[in-house]
Amino acid sequence: MHTLFRKVLRDLRRRPLRNALTLLGIVLGVAGVVAISSTARTVADAQRQTYSGSQQADLATYTGDMSPTTRSLVERQPNVAVAETRTVTFTRFTSGGAWENLRLVGLGSFDAIRLDIVELLDGRFPGRGEVAFDDSVRELTAVHLGDVVAVRDSPADPTTYLTVVGFTRSPAQLGAGILNRATAYSPSATVRTLTGRSGDNFLLVRVQDQSRASQTAGDITRLLSKRGVSSDPFDVRDPNVFVGSRELGTLLLLLRIFSYLGAALSSVLVANTLAAVMGEETAQIGIIKSLGGQRWHVLLTYLTYGALLGSAGTAVGWMAGLVIGRSVSAYLTGLTGLQQPGFSIAPREIVLALLVGALVTITAALLPVFAKSNTRVALLLRSPGVRAEFRRPLLNRLTAPLARLNATLALGARNVLRRPARTLSTIAVVAVAVAAFVATQALSRSVSGTVDELYALYGADAWIYFQRPIDTAYAAELALDPHVARAEPWTSASGAFGATRTDIWGMPERDPLYSYQLLAGTWVTQSNPPAIVISSNLAAASGARVGDQRVLDVGDRQQLVRITGIVDDSSTYLGSTATGKAFMRVEDVNRLRGLGASADIFALKFHASDPASVRAALQELETRTRANGPVTFAAYADQQSAQRAIRVLTLMLNAMVIVVGVVGVSGIANTLLISIAERRREFGVLRAIGGIGAYDTISIC
Repeated sequence: MHTLFRKVLRDLRRRPLRNALTLLGIVLGVAGVVAISSTARTVADAQRQTYSGSQQADLATYTGDMSPTTRSLVERQPNVAVAETRTVTFTRFTSGGAWENLRLVGLGSFDAIRLDIVELLDGRFPGRGEVAFDDSVRELTAVHLGDVVAVRDSPADPTTYLTVVGFTRSPAQLGAGILNRATAYSPSATVRTLTGRSGDNFLLVRVQDQSRASQTAGDITRLLSKRGVSSDPFDVRDPNVFVGSRELGTLLLLLRIFSYLGAALSSVLVANTLAAVMGEETAQIGIIKSLGGQRWHVLLTYLTYGALLGSAGTAVGWMAGLVIGRSVSAYLTGLTGLQQPGFSIAPREIVLALLVGALVTITAALLPVFAKSNTRVALLLRSPGVRAEFRRPLLNRLTAPLARLNATLALGARNVLRRPARTLSTIAVVAVAVAAFVATQALSRSVSGTVDELYALYGADAWIYFQRPIDTAYAAELALDPHVARAEPWTSASGAFGATRTDIWGMPERDPLYSYQLLAGTWVTQSNPPAIVISSNLAAASGARVGDQRVLDVGDRQQLVRITGIVDDSSTYLGSTATGKAFMRVEDVNRLRGLGASADIFALKFHASDPASVRAALQELETRTRANGPVTFAAYADQQSAQRAIRVLTLMLNAMVIVVGVVGVSGIANTLLISIAERRREFGVLRAIGGIGAYDTISIC
């Protein structure tokens, strides 16, 4: 046994390059699968840790000015565990460059935060006249500790200067680069001075029983109404979903597919290489048997060879996968505002590593050896020399045209066709690697193009909303602006058809900016029951068809509606948990929400749509409407934010394509090495007859 073990070690040293390439294939296959599995597990753990560690709110809404007494009454409601209020305003800031969007949050005491706890990363929490930015602000503009930033709502408004004293991490919130908006924190007194408010205007609630969260939201809404405090519909947190989870889930699914693809390719590479190695060991297997070795001696020898390669590749691949998964999960949790959990090892990753690495390697080594261990010694030790091709008429016929041109090239072609299984597997590896690269580039271009089409579908160059209720008739006044070609009032709500949640948009009945693409039926019109048009994915999820009448739930209200059309529109905002969209007349949505004739947002179409003209037009609008507290969003800037998110997808996919590509290159290199090793006699014959040129050498390969 000692002699057989020495033979295994000699075999590992005798073919260093081939063994290294085989080992590389195992490492890459194992690392890819382990990295994606580790990333998915870590992100799920991060969600749970963020919810418990930062005490995320289950309910949130914007309200009118709330007094501490009203907040205390909310906290005493049934099923309410904790209630907190904050002062929130949307404004603009600059640190010396362009003016950027800012969500400024005012807190009464940074030492007594009980919900959505903010983590301090650098510096300190701010005092009066100071501000602490979420760390992702650097994705928008350069901000440093000690900088003085200017804050104002519009060019005509007074400017307030705040000193940057800290950087924080906001829980479960997308980064500023994706949102195209920074988040910052100041004392409530500072924010109220900026807004002219007398109380907080943002309510956070954590409930005791999440299954009753919607009912609790209705109870709080009625309490606030009795107290004379207006409120928007509550955002009810889904305990199984976090901001951006659907998009992140899709990304992880794609990465998982590519990791399994890489593992499959590496398995083919390993099996191909080991099959060739075992083929070269035919004579040595015969020698072992001729010296009295039993079948189990043969099997144990090559089992040890495969096990050493597989174990080394599995161990290195597993460790590399954990490191890569840790880095990827840190990047993704940073984008989504989740708290990165501590390092941990899961049995699942160990099992996956063993399956992809050790099991494939050992199986690939044992199968050909098991077959040869039953072969007679005489057949194993026979040396046929250079085999003639006359016994392969099909091979001769296929290469006959090439042979008439040049016999050496025909010899090279026959070498390729002599091992069809190996050739086909190598071609398959290369084809899949190329296909993976082309697919990722096509996917990136397709998604980017789809984003452009969706922004064109909605037809607006910008949107403006106000920090107080505005009548829908205000659209006519906005349209008088010399920059504005059209202005439309839109309104929105969250609703559901049974258990299927959806976003509801109220839009004009006639010729809206939204270029709806009807698949069936007609656009919304005034009718009884109210007309509703739904997107195709919502229709598929709810089983709805044109002409159906369904009950639509909006908050604690219910309304029978009639489906008049189905549109092709699968767009959604980042982080949405709704399935599809529903469109109604503005008046019908407002009636469901009990808001009268107000609009949530106004869509604007300008005469000039280039970024510079849009920025100038919005600045003038902000100045002219500053009494209503305007907040504006340019479509081009929002589109750029979407493209940043797409770049994250492309970056991750390209990383997996590199893994697949390296496996493919390793497969080609290994196949060429094997082919050259098997053609040693042909090299000798060519040299013996005077064929020593590179041309003849290439023909053998």
